[in-house]
Amino acid sequence: LETQSIDSASCEIIVVDDGSSDGTAEVLDSFCRKTASCFLYAVLKENGGPARARNIGLSRCRGRVILILGDDIEPADSLLAQHLAFHRQYPDDRDAMLGTVSFPEALHADRFMRWLEQDGRKYFFNYQDLQAGEPAGPLFFYTCNVSVKKNLLDRVGWFDESFPYASHEDLELGYRLAEQGMRLVYNPDARGYHWHLLTIQGIARRVYLMGHSADIFWNKVGDSGSSARRLARKILAGFCTMAPMVSLWRGLQKKNYDPARAYPRQWQLLLFLSFFIGLSDAQAKRKVRV
Repeated sequence: LETQSIDSASCEIIVVDDGSSDGTAEVLDSFCRKTASCFLYAVLKENGGPARARNIGLSRCRGRVILILGDDIEPADSLLAQHLAFHRQYPDDRDAMLGTVSFPEALHADRFMRWLEQDGRKYFFNYQDLQAGEPAGPLFFYTCNVSVKKNLLDRVGWFDESFPYASHEDLELGYRLAEQGMRLVYNPDARGYHWHLLTIQGIARRVYLMGHSADIFWNKVGDSGSSARRLARKILAGFCTMAPMVSLWRGLQKKNYDPARAYPRQWQLLLFLSFFIGLSDAQAKRKVRV
C-alpha cells in the first residue's frame, strides 16, 4: 500500500489481526514505528471471524470511502488510484466499486487453481461473468477488493457478526447495501494479486462452510429462488448426506491429486458434495464436520 501511485497522505491504512499466533502483531508494531503513512492496527486476542474483525476496523475509519482488502491480496500500484478516481467521479453515497483479483505469475498457480478461476468459479470469485463498467449486483460484493462510501455502510449497520465463518457475511452486507440503493460497478483495472496457494482439500473445507453459511444467509435475506429450485436444493441436501455420499466425499478429500494434472470431474463432484453436506448440516443443526 505504501508503493501506490497516489500520495499516501490521502488515505489511512487500518489492519485488524484476528487472533493470529504467527508473529503478525510484532510485524504490525514494527511497521507502525517506521511508516510515515497514517497507520492504525488492532490485535484481537481470539479469532472471532471476518465480520467482527472488519467491524472493529470500520469503527476506526475516519475516511469518507472505505476500501476493503483481504489479508492475502497485494494491490497493484494503481489500485488505490483507480478506487479514488471512481469515487471522485461518482460522489453519491450509493456508488461503490468492485475491483478484481487474480493469482500473480510468481505464485506459479497449478492446474487446480486455474480451473477454480474458470470452470470452478461458482465456488470462488466469479469475475468471468462480469463486464467492465457494468453493474455487478450485491452478490458480487467481494471484500477482497471493494470500496464503498462510509455513510452508506453506517446506514445499514456494517457486517452481521452472527456469520461465524468467512463466507456470505460480505454477500449479506452487499444485499443490505443494495436495499439502500448501492450501485456496485466492476472495474477490472483496479487489480489485486491473490497470494494464496490453494489446494482442492482446502477449498473443499471452504465450500463446506459456504454451504453452512448459505443457510444463515437465506434465513436472513430470504430465498429468492423458485419453489422448484428450493425443493431441488432440499432434496440434494438430503441425498448428499446419505452414508454412501458422505463416504465418497471423504474419499475424494483424501485422494492424492497430482498438481501437474487436471481432475475436473472429481474436483466438481467434491465441491458439489461439500456445499450440500454443509448446507444440510446447518439445516439439521449438526456438528460442523471440517
